[in-house]
Amino acid sequence: MIRFGILDDHPLVVEGIRSLFNGDDRFNLAWGVTSAAECWRQLKTTDVDALLLDIHLEQENGIVLCKQLKEQFPSLRIMMLTSYCETSFVKNALQNGASGYLLKNASYTEMTEALRIAYDGNNYLSALVQQKMLDGLLNPRKATANTVYVPKLTRREQEVLQLITDEFTTAEIAEKLFVSLKTVETHRMNLLQKLGAKNAAGLVKTALAMNLV
Repeated sequence: MIRFGILDDHPLVVEGIRSLFNGDDRFNLAWGVTSAAECWRQLKTTDVDALLLDIHLEQENGIVLCKQLKEQFPSLRIMMLTSYCETSFVKNALQNGASGYLLKNASYTEMTEALRIAYDGNNYLSALVQQKMLDGLLNPRKATANTVYVPKLTRREQEVLQLITDEFTTAEIAEKLFVSLKTVETHRMNLLQKLGAKNAAGLVKTALAMNLV
């Protein structure tokens, strides 16, 4: 029997997957949580073989969290569970320790197959993900059009972004870079626009996903 957990910040997703596996004696859904803090607590107290992990969490970047979890629990098999099929996300997830990449429109059969393959020590990619990865090899121009656009940042914007990620305040950033508060705010607004974020939390989340910091 494969024991696994789920981390997704949408309770309906957690409950939906729980209902799918209800009564299947090949699998044991040990727990389903909606926050990274709850996930850490569960992993420290309950042994599981695998984890279904959402990429875009409300307060965390799932790919960054995957790397942290693998450092703490190296034997844990982590399957990314997401609606995003961009090849840049897939490569980033695999490079940070994920055992596979599963789309949320997957059937129950595919989900069980993915967990079984990961449990056996192999990697699993959804069919659509495999096709996109193959397109990237055979048609690089087409792949470029399908991947996430990573904006070009100026050296100063990169510095400000790094300091925001490190939780420096606007005043602290201004003092550290020897610029005015207004200049820092201008850089912040430019970053929000370039990365398509609404606030500092979203800015950090997007920057991490794009490997900008």
